[in-house]
Parts: sequence; C-alpha cells; structure tokens
Amino acid sequence: MALTKTGAEIDAWAEVAQNAIRNGAEYDASGLYCATLHVDCCLSSTAAHTGTLIIVEIRSASSGNGYWHELRRWIGPTGTAIKVDLAGAQNATDTVLGVTNPVTNNLDVDGKRLFLENTDNVVNSEIVFQVANSGDDGDTITIAPGLANNQSGNSDFYTIDAALTDSPNEAVGQYHVALPDDCLAVRIRYNNKIDPDGATVHTRTRISGTSAV
Repeated sequence: MALTKTGAEIDAWAEVAQNAIRNGAEYDASGLYCATLHVDCCLSSTAAHTGTLIIVEIRSASSGNGYWHELRRWIGPTGTAIKVDLAGAQNATDTVLGVTNPVTNNLDVDGKRLFLENTDNVVNSEIVFQVANSGDDGDTITIAPGLANNQSGNSDFYTIDAALTDSPNEAVGQYHVALPDDCLAVRIRYNNKIDPDGATVHTRTRISGTSAV
C-alpha cells in the first residue's frame, strides 16, 4: 500500500525587521506523522549580522495557549551580505539571469545559494543556486534549476562576498527539524532582536509529512 505524503506552507516569505520578532502561524499537525519542518532564513540587508534566533514550539493539546513547549532553537545565518540588483525582469524557468558586471559586483563565486528578494511581491522571493557566471563582459549569471517565479527588474540578490572555503560564505540558511509523531500543533518564532544593529532577514517555513498508509 502506498503512503500518502503531503506538504504545506506554514509561513510565507516575509521580512523580519532588524530588532523585531516574527511570530509564525500555528499549524495543526495532528493528522501527520513522520513530519518535518523546512525553515528558510536569509540575510536581506547589508549590515553585519551576528544571527537570528529561530525557535520551534510544539503544543501538547489540540488548543490552548498554555500548552506550548519549546522543541528546538538555533541561530540563523551570520555575516555581512552584499546586495546586487537583478538587471531586468526575468520569467519563471529562466536559468540565465542578467547581472551587471558580476565580477566587479562580487557575484562571481559559483556554487553558492543566493537569496533573491522580490521587492514587488515578497511571497515570490526565492533561493537560487548559482552554477556559472559570464564575467564582466557578459553581464549574466547562470542558476540551476531555473527560477520558480517571475521576477521583476526590482528584485535583488543577497550573498556574502567570500570564497566557498570561508565561513560564513552564504546569506542563506536552510534547516530541517523532525517533529515528534505525537505533536498536535507547531509554530515558529523568528527573533531578530539578538543583534540590535544587525540585518533584516526574510523567513519562510513549510511542513511535509505522512498523512495515511
């Protein structure tokens, strides 16, 4: 008999301001077992950042604010990001993206995840993986696979200007948290107050799990 697996969004992409807390939505996990959270946290401004505190809480009752318990906490991405403009509008599935002078603008280290903020429609922001660049003569970078969403000419890349052997070297943090099978509900808190003069971040969380056998 085949398993029935499901995935859903808990928190869509949204900015967490510097020195602010985003309280994520409550998600009813009572119909899932073998469930996993998929948490994204990305630097989205150019201030030096010592990290964002991410807290996962689970509830031991079907309802009620008195039954939340912390499951796990960790610090998200650190470092000083740089911002590079997407040169113009691009369509979903595009793999070759316009970037003016990728070498001069420090977008020439291939093999990195980049955060692409859609400033016109934040939920269409995305994480991309750079596999090649044209150098300054060609004014492009290449990603694989292609874009998930249409991107306007107002979209911005964020990365850290560092070699792959350096740490930190990415503006992107992606994390996975297994939930106990008896978890009835879950929520995530994104605390961007631990660095009082740090960067803004963008966060998103999804959940996947097995709902039937």
